[in-house]
Amino acid sequence: MTLGEFIAAFDVIAEAPGGVERLRALVLRLAVRGRLVEQDSRDEPAGRLLERIADEKDRRGHQIKTRKPLPAIKDDDLPFGIPVSWEWAHLGEITSYGTTEKAEPSEVSEDMWVLELEDIEKVSSRLLNRVRYGMRPFKSAKNRFYKGDVLYGKLRPYLDKVILANEDGVCTSEIMPIRGYVGLTPQFIRLVLKSPYFVQYANSSTHGMNLPRLGTDKARQALFPLPPEAEQHRIVAKVDELMGLINRLETARSSREAARVAGRDSALAALRNAATPQEVGVAWTCIAERMDDLFTAPADLVPLREAVLQLAVRGRLVEQEPDDEPAGRLLELIVAEKAELVKKKKVRKRKPYGSLMSDEIPFEIPRSWTWARLYDLAHDLGQKVPDKTFSYIDVSAIDNKRGAIISEVPILDPSEAPSRARKLVRLGSVIYSTVRPYLLNIAIVDCEYSPMPIASTAFAVLHPHSGVHSRLLFFYLRAPFFVDFVTAQMKGVAYPAINDTDLLCAPVPLPPTAEQYRIVAKVDELMGLIDQLEQHLVDKRQYHEASADAATNVV
Repeated sequence: MTLGEFIAAFDVIAEAPGGVERLRALVLRLAVRGRLVEQDSRDEPAGRLLERIADEKDRRGHQIKTRKPLPAIKDDDLPFGIPVSWEWAHLGEITSYGTTEKAEPSEVSEDMWVLELEDIEKVSSRLLNRVRYGMRPFKSAKNRFYKGDVLYGKLRPYLDKVILANEDGVCTSEIMPIRGYVGLTPQFIRLVLKSPYFVQYANSSTHGMNLPRLGTDKARQALFPLPPEAEQHRIVAKVDELMGLINRLETARSSREAARVAGRDSALAALRNAATPQEVGVAWTCIAERMDDLFTAPADLVPLREAVLQLAVRGRLVEQEPDDEPAGRLLELIVAEKAELVKKKKVRKRKPYGSLMSDEIPFEIPRSWTWARLYDLAHDLGQKVPDKTFSYIDVSAIDNKRGAIISEVPILDPSEAPSRARKLVRLGSVIYSTVRPYLLNIAIVDCEYSPMPIASTAFAVLHPHSGVHSRLLFFYLRAPFFVDFVTAQMKGVAYPAINDTDLLCAPVPLPPTAEQYRIVAKVDELMGLIDQLEQHLVDKRQYHEASADAATNVV
């Protein structure tokens, strides 16, 4: 990849998830491989630079700590190719890594810079805080560093904390001050230490589980791609230029994202606050016309789905028709049906829940609707111990994103039946996981299973009474107001749950039967449009990821 091709790929890479971070990593990757700037035949080759470094070390032999000789570099050890004018060297061969000068508390002044790892932001290596000895006194010796030293955080190297000292100071022993020998610029050393290659090497060379750190010997053995001295300066200048460009790109994208989020939140607020079906239509049209601008990730669509359900359960999604039989009459019929089922012993008789109190009603509903308890709208189908082959519906069979039962439900023999396989269900039953209910493991039994289905006791089985649409019941259970109710009723820490009694006590708004069908049709229509948008966003994301991978993998 030429530099021109790389610049041309900026926008493609930036559009991918984590694109800006990928751009920064790619700049460093190109830099340490000699692909960011042109090589100049007039530059003194790096081989000569190594000779000068060796001469300097010979002259300063008495000042340089004697260490175990570094192993010879073999071709099989080389992690990637470099230009012919470059050389591979060990980090410990060309820098002072591992040689530290100590500073005792009595040797530092009140205004001496005292650096700790917490002062450096991970990955970005931005200095977050500069603290003086007067504000951060210490009792044991620290590592002394000088202006121009590279300061490398060897503890948890995956945090990638590397800065260039712009004044003298002292630091924790978990930060290694590094000085290059003659002809090695500190800016280039820092660049290599922050490159993906070195970060990966450091992370694979750590010792310790809770507090992994890069050991001195491993660090000194690290292979260092060494360019000619003049080229080091050109590389550093080009990296600074490109990082500045990326920073400006990130700032512009952040501004656009802030504007998008504000626009999205405003549009969603207008939809949620719509008081009539006409206002809903206007708010939805405004959203539909700007879908691609307002929503850029599947997670953005979660509040849109919630808004649709919220409008549905409040009677604002479709018109009320004067010819519809009021829901109060429907509730009377349900009461009679429930009494008949109890009489025939098809449903067990429960202790009456009592009428809803005013403080239990969370919002207003249309005049033709009525408030009821969940118990009033549905009943269970009893339990049995499996005595023949059955289709077993466990919580793991629920796709909670789609709110559906997976296509392949296991068929079990009674001898294989888990102890929780007890609850009877049939076509039209709504099953609701009462364990970790916030996960929304809710689904409708929407097909005839053969052999007969039995569900886990982790579910509450809600079989709707006549005149109650099972799909509307499903929408209720996923609506924000119902989630809030259940959250307030949950008990337990490790496995929070709601018992059937508390669940069935929940207040539920009941529309006339005819309106229920209109609501279900409208919700399905809008959710279908949201599903299409979500698939579009997924496809778009995959396209950008593939394009970015293609651009970055050229290197």
